[in-house]
Amino acid sequence: MQFLETTTQGEERMRRFFIDQALVLNAKIRLSPEETKHAARVLRLQPGAEVILLNGKGLEAMARLLSLDFEGAEAEILEINKVTKPIRLELLQAPLKGPKMDWLVEKATELGVDAIHPARTARTSPFVEKEDRWARIAQAAVKQSGNANFPELHPAQSLEQAITSLPPNSARILLQPGAELALHEAILRSKRAGAKVVILAIGPEGGFDEAEEEKLIAAGFLAASLSKQVLRGETAALAALAIAAHCIDFSA
Repeated sequence: MQFLETTTQGEERMRRFFIDQALVLNAKIRLSPEETKHAARVLRLQPGAEVILLNGKGLEAMARLLSLDFEGAEAEILEINKVTKPIRLELLQAPLKGPKMDWLVEKATELGVDAIHPARTARTSPFVEKEDRWARIAQAAVKQSGNANFPELHPAQSLEQAITSLPPNSARILLQPGAELALHEAILRSKRAGAKVVILAIGPEGGFDEAEEEKLIAAGFLAASLSKQVLRGETAALAALAIAAHCIDFSA
């Protein structure tokens, strides 16, 4: 199979639909009932419309709707693109309480995060793990944002377990208030050094405690500061990911 390598989205905004099956050139694909409903009732598309199908694994397919009604939809794949990323961006995050974690999963996905590693810490607030809900939120965010990759959503673990599960040979950055090195400079250093994976570690409200910071630094994390202001956990995560995404995508 021939793939077209692309790193940016085209100028024309096309409707995107998630497909949980293999994308094969010239194949005819049935949309799920949920996606069919969205195409027919919400977007009011018609047969002949061109759409993008994505599997969340870095592949996008240009397709044409062959049929569409309230009972089902079928599309024919015309072209397949493989979307590449120069650097993976991952987040080791102390879980946030209540809807804040839902919000963070959505926004992190929009910003192109490739994996989220929830890590319980001494100061982590009680929370309910909602992997199925987070997966649905991430799927919607992938479609909305134009990303081609569905983030890996790891189950919540202790900080020690989360550190052990991280990919080896990765550039690791710990957000630490007061650190001399600025976050953007830490990311640019990693990029210039040829890093293929950048991992940001962000603590809970109140931050990582001293023992946890020592564990992270012993595991290869470099301390960097985000702001002179004191930020809430969700604000720090969003700001850090936005800075990282910009440095990875645009900075030399």
